[in-house]
Amino acid sequence: MKKLSIILGVVLFAAVNLLSCKDDSGVYVEQLHTNSQKEKAIKDCLKASADTALNHLCAPEGFYNYGEGVYRINYASLQNSLFDTLSHHGYGYLADSLILFSNRLAESCKSQLAPLFTSAIDTLVIYDCDALINGESDAITKYFETYKYRYLKSSFQTPVSIRMNLYNVTPVWNDMVQKYAQYTAVPLNFDIQNYIVEKMLDGLLQEMCLEEALVRIDSAHRSESMEILGGDL
Repeated sequence: MKKLSIILGVVLFAAVNLLSCKDDSGVYVEQLHTNSQKEKAIKDCLKASADTALNHLCAPEGFYNYGEGVYRINYASLQNSLFDTLSHHGYGYLADSLILFSNRLAESCKSQLAPLFTSAIDTLVIYDCDALINGESDAITKYFETYKYRYLKSSFQTPVSIRMNLYNVTPVWNDMVQKYAQYTAVPLNFDIQNYIVEKMLDGLLQEMCLEEALVRIDSAHRSESMEILGGDL
């Protein structure tokens, strides 16, 4: 009888432990993966998202027309000052040229920007993998942006600077500023290179957010290492 009681106790203990494995909070799922696997999933997601963003925007007509022009570098803050003044005096074509050339510059930078993103992702320190994995649809990209935006912005300066003359952005800009000064004494304080860099980076990060969301909900956008990010887990 005592032996039977011991056996029943063991069975009951095993049953209790088995039931305890059912955990709607996701803790059990998290235990299936090591921290190293989680970090790899996060960084692979960032690399895939960055690659998609670069393919979409740093390509012919990318910044200018992709997504119905939502990423276009359009100098909105100058529309009511510089652009309107020049247009009023017959120089509106210069504004059109500046917009076109600036977008062509941005679209030409893929080969220079790709390794910058790779370096930023590889050196990213992740303090809480679970918070990013279980966070909002863009949690990983937003975390990346928080810690690497300044690095990327600084790194973008060189490839953009090299192209400012190559794509006629600087000559057109200088012509616009000179003509503007002929018709108004209102000073124009505007860092055009910095503006282009910020618009490029903001657009790429926004596109990365969209791709991260797809990685989470669509297995076609995930590699094997990223399966932990899938909504079915």
